[in-house]
Amino acid sequence: MNTVTLETMTPAQLVALGKAVKDAQLKKASGALTVGTHEVDFTVHVTGSLKRGEDFEQNVVAKADPWLLLGAALSKLNGVTVDSLVREALTADPALVKSLKAKAATAINAVKAPTLTVCNGKVTTKVTIG
Repeated sequence: MNTVTLETMTPAQLVALGKAVKDAQLKKASGALTVGTHEVDFTVHVTGSLKRGEDFEQNVVAKADPWLLLGAALSKLNGVTVDSLVREALTADPALVKSLKAKAATAINAVKAPTLTVCNGKVTTKVTIG
């Protein structure tokens, strides 16, 4: 077993350490920590394996801004028309809703299209602290 610091850890060691402790465990421990200064000095032994998949592309739709699309559409209308749209949306016939959703999906897909992003391959781990 070798001694390392955060600065000298390999990427695999850092990922293994991060994956070994679950967010829920950290949140619970942080909540149980009493007010004040806590001195710590301990050694952790982490064993296991990591696997990283290939990089991939996917649409990161959180980058899309559907409110921009809605705002642009509403800016083309007068106040009476906007009020009418709001009223219609609140009392819409289910058949109309289905048709509108299809048209809206097409418009939203246009907003999502430029969100294609290269993402790091998924990392799976089987690690334990012991």
